[in-house]
Amino acid sequence: MKNLITAFIITICGVLAIHAQQPVTINFQAVVGDKAFDCKETYEGIGTTNSKMMVSDFKFYVEEVRLIDKKGKEIPVSLTNDGKFQSEKVALLDFENGEGNCTNGTKELNTTIRGNVPKGKYSGVKFVIGVPEEINHLDPTLQPSPLNLTRMMWSWQIGYKFARIDTKTSGRPNGYVLHLGSTNCETDPNGKTNCKYSNRPEFSFAKFDLMKDVIKVDLKALFAGSNVDVNQEKTSAGCMSFPGDGDCTAIFKNLGLNFEAEGNQLSGKQTFMRAEKAK
Repeated sequence: MKNLITAFIITICGVLAIHAQQPVTINFQAVVGDKAFDCKETYEGIGTTNSKMMVSDFKFYVEEVRLIDKKGKEIPVSLTNDGKFQSEKVALLDFENGEGNCTNGTKELNTTIRGNVPKGKYSGVKFVIGVPEEINHLDPTLQPSPLNLTRMMWSWQIGYKFARIDTKTSGRPNGYVLHLGSTNCETDPNGKTNCKYSNRPEFSFAKFDLMKDVIKVDLKALFAGSNVDVNQEKTSAGCMSFPGDGDCTAIFKNLGLNFEAEGNQLSGKQTFMRAEKAK
């Protein structure tokens, strides 16, 4: 009997250990080169023409958040549903505060991803900019926050804008933007929507200390190699992710995506984000 009780206790402790969770917070900071992002600022030295740039919107969705343990195994993060910036499936990072050039925005910021993982030691992090495909083509007016933002939607068929970065530059005072999302989407007779180009970049940091590090999201690095002062004729202002738009080529490269590539678009060579010690 004593052995049975001991075995039972060991089993219960093992089950509890498996299900024990710890909270996790992943911190982000928007920057332009070596300067912190501020809606009130005008930034110089952007792109191939060293243009001046003002930013009026800067936000993106994140899905498939995982931590990497000491053995290299990827452990999914259970996102905390806060009713505002996160649901169980997606988080919205929002770096504009409604001031300065961002008057169409809101005062609330969100620069963290919050959730839970099994207790353990973790050394890295992975995530994807995007909205899960199974909810990407739903009516935003019927969705919970943060998927109820109509400014982050193209149409129910095309889906959400995974990232929205709106700017004005020296040569494009009326606007130069990045609206990242899936393209060439068609709905079959059964009502299922399929997109030829997924356009979901993945970011991986093998060495990331959750307590000490921050992921810097760099607009200057995003537009490196792009001429933000001109726009390809007969295309939307800047990059709207649609094939045939040469203004997307360098931007997609910096996101770690092969522009207009079908199937796996990931190049593994993004420069848009970097992990650094928090100051």
